[in-house]
Amino acid sequence: MSPVGALLRDLETTMARGSIDERAVILSRLTDLFLATANDMGEDQVGVFDVVIGRLARAIEMRARIELAERLAPVPNAPSGVVRQLALDEIAVARPVLIASPRLGDHDLVAIAAAKGRDHMLAITERPGLGEPVTDFLILRGGRVVTHAVAANQTARFSRHGMGVLVMRAAQDDALQATLGTRADIPADLAEQLLAAAKSSARRRLEASLEPSLMGAVAGAVERGAEAVSAQTTIGDELGRFGKALADVKALDEAGKLDESVVAQYAVSGAVEHAICGVATLARLTLPATEQIVFGPDRDAVLLVARGMGWSWETARALIGLRKGDGKSAPVLERAKQSFRNLTPMTAQRVLGFLRMRDGAQSDSSAPARL
Repeated sequence: MSPVGALLRDLETTMARGSIDERAVILSRLTDLFLATANDMGEDQVGVFDVVIGRLARAIEMRARIELAERLAPVPNAPSGVVRQLALDEIAVARPVLIASPRLGDHDLVAIAAAKGRDHMLAITERPGLGEPVTDFLILRGGRVVTHAVAANQTARFSRHGMGVLVMRAAQDDALQATLGTRADIPADLAEQLLAAAKSSARRRLEASLEPSLMGAVAGAVERGAEAVSAQTTIGDELGRFGKALADVKALDEAGKLDESVVAQYAVSGAVEHAICGVATLARLTLPATEQIVFGPDRDAVLLVARGMGWSWETARALIGLRKGDGKSAPVLERAKQSFRNLTPMTAQRVLGFLRMRDGAQSDSSAPARL
């Protein structure tokens, strides 16, 4: 008798009189046999296992079903009926196949999400390469937690409508703003809306963290910082001007030696181009944006970036010292120091994230040199 025939005979006997443990043993043997020969099977042969394993899987305890799901999840031609059956099971069973099984298409995932609810939706959000029909449904029906999770999936694809809904919700959700700020696939016009919402939220948080006497002095920091990034500035012969500095900074970065202390040392020594390149590399900004932040009309932009990077006041002061005019005057530095200390790191990090996003949108349209 063939191995399959022997297993089928044992299956009939076990289903009729066997215990749960005996059924689990038969299931394990069937799965072993399938996995050993799956690469050489056609769909008709897989269909036989689909019927047999599916029948047995309905009569075993959860522990064995979890093991079955974990073993079948990565198999490209796993029995499709069994995979769907497992995906509709308790979340502990369903999770492996929802995250990884290539047998589940967009239609399957939407149907499972609709039938089972939030726990299954959250597992689906971890799946690589989610398609637009799935993300649209998750945004529509998933609630705040699911929405945040799917927005954080960098490989997920969003329809224009789906991304628009995310941006609209982000206007009232600072955490979602921060999550969307890490994505590179937001259309330019929606990025503008997101930036406007972020500036409003960041300004509220910034003002709430300030002493009343200082509020007026820094209330415009977020707005002016964003304007500095988006300002249209021509840097003459940029590559020629920054060429050596770029080479030096890139060499340090590739060697893992570029950090805050190096930037501070450049600034203190007056190595302007090296300092600009160091800030741009570590903060992930373009050279034009970084030069505007350091030398633009408002030094609060420098404070936002330094605070967002987690740098010390000494480093921020060194960067301010690169400016001409009143950059080194004691009263100005004292006011800047107080403003720096009153900036909350979370606010500064969020603003920096959106400066990066805005910088990316500008660089895509005008193609300035990027590190």
